[in-house]
This record gives sequence, structure tokens and C-alpha cells, in this order.
Amino acid sequence: MVFYHRAIILVAVLCLAASRALAADCQGHDLFPALKSEAPAAYADIEAAASAMPFRHGKLFRLSRAGTAPSYVFATLHLSDPRITSFSPRLRAALAGSKIVALETVEIGAVLRGAITNNRAAWRRATVARENQRADRLLDKANFAQLEALAARKGVAQSAVHTFKASVIALMLDLPACAMGLPGAKPYVDELVADIARENNIEPVGLEPIIEQLEILDGLPRDTERDLLIAILRQADRGEDIIETMVARYAEGDIGGSLAWLRSAEPIPGVSQAQIPPAFLDRLITRRNQRMRDRALPLLMRGGAFIAVGAAHLPGKEGLLSLFEKDGYEVETIE
Repeated sequence: MVFYHRAIILVAVLCLAASRALAADCQGHDLFPALKSEAPAAYADIEAAASAMPFRHGKLFRLSRAGTAPSYVFATLHLSDPRITSFSPRLRAALAGSKIVALETVEIGAVLRGAITNNRAAWRRATVARENQRADRLLDKANFAQLEALAARKGVAQSAVHTFKASVIALMLDLPACAMGLPGAKPYVDELVADIARENNIEPVGLEPIIEQLEILDGLPRDTERDLLIAILRQADRGEDIIETMVARYAEGDIGGSLAWLRSAEPIPGVSQAQIPPAFLDRLITRRNQRMRDRALPLLMRGGAFIAVGAAHLPGKEGLLSLFEKDGYEVETIE
């Protein structure tokens, strides 16, 4: 459930078995009906949290301020489901008419491999666990054995769970096989934004290099790292349901509902210890909101910008849209 984070690209770069076959489409079920009927208290908490969020609904927003051309902010989902990759004519027009397009990161493929090669020491510090951070030191034997088995099922090298930090392991093991962005897979939403930008002679820029996305997760308390790995294990058998739940909320434009569910104490009805630790989500989402806002502001001040970032970064009092509003921009929901 942490697949908003683009560092999942690390799987393809570092750990996936080369012989892995391309997976079939996801076949999960939306968890919201089950939450509503089987865990009504959890569902009520999710709905209450979502209802309190500014900018709960919408995927495309126009930002306006006197003296500059309007800009746009678009909520993405790092998946390729056709229900979310069919862009409207209005979205395409806003994108094509922009002067600059910014994504969370533009480091993919050869660019990412080059970044790793050119700064191996920094990448090692960001990804490799010290001895007391290793998963086998955080988990008991039974849970660690489950972690090794999960890595094997996902085609991730066994050395990964013995070597990498808990946050990196979680990001690598979070997605079900059907949603992995492997070579030959359909392009996901962010890739389509970049493709349309290039078709209109706009070279996208990144708000964050992936190394920074990983570094912001460093230094988590040991109990948070342990709970994160346990949550990934508890969610593993429901991975396709989690994907379907996210796609369903996104297709409805309920980005606040997605974020409230992501933060829920019971995201899967009847499954204990499946909550992603709040301290991890604070690093993954809230702290990065501040950084992305700081880097997007100069682009917005020039006018005509198109900012496309993960949907979880937009709604709420600490979300990017509220931050931009505090900076004097009028935020209008377009679709």
C-alpha cells in the first residue's frame, strides 16, 4: 500500500530476477464494501478523516494568482490500469499548453542506473542496512521466514532481505506481481504525462531525485521499521485487492478517501497489524510535500506549469494544494 513511492523502480534496477515473466492484469476486489459491512467502525473513521480533508475530491486542479499565467496540478497514480490512463481532452489540452512539466522524478531506466553508478556511496548509505537495522534483527524467526518467502514469490533476490533497510524492502515487496512496472508493461500515469509533454516539445523535469526519496526515510525508529515489515507481510495476500481499492478511489476522484484509507488503523477488514506506521507515512508523504512545494513554487511563479505528483500528496491540510493555497494561489477543481 505504499506504492505511491516511485522508489519501487529500485526493484527493476537492483533485485528482480531477469527471467521473470510479465504478469497478468490485476484481478482484485475493492475493499471499501467489505470495510463498510465487516468493519463499520474502521469505515466510519476513514470516511470521517476523508470528509475533513480540504481538496478531498478531484484529480486536476488549476492554480491562479494575479500577474502570472494559470498552472495546473494533476494527481497521478503509479499504475497502468486503463481506467486511470484514459486522459480527458481537457487534461490533454492543459498538459499540451503548459510551458513546463514537472513530475516527482524523471529518473527511470538508464538515467536511474547512471545516477546509481555515479554516486554509489550515497546509494549504499541510503539502501544498505547497518547490522542492527537488518530485517533479521527486526523480526522474529517466523516473520523473517515469511519475508524471505514473499521475496522469493516476487522474484526478488534473497540477498535483498538480508541487505537492505526495512523501508527499501517494504517498497520493493509492496506491489503485487500484476502491478509491477516491468519492461514491456503498459505505461503508467506518470509515464503518459511525460510522453504527452515530449510530444509537445516539453522535456519534463523532476522535483526530487530518487536518492532523496530514499534518504528521507532514513533514521526511522526500530519499532517503526519492524511494524512496517510486518504490515507488508500482513497485506501481501491482499495485494490485488489493495490495487483495486486504490484504482477505484482514483477513478472516482476520491483522492482524500485514498489517503484516509492509506492511514487507516484497519485498512483490510479483519487483518491485524496491517496498518502502515504513521511515522513512515509522515516521511513518505508529509515531509516530501514540503520539499516538493518548495521546488514547485519557482515553476508556478513563472506561470504555465503542469505539476504531476502522486495523489496522496495533494489532499489534506498538509497536502500540496493547501500549501499552494497558503502561498496565495487560488485552487480550482477542474475535474
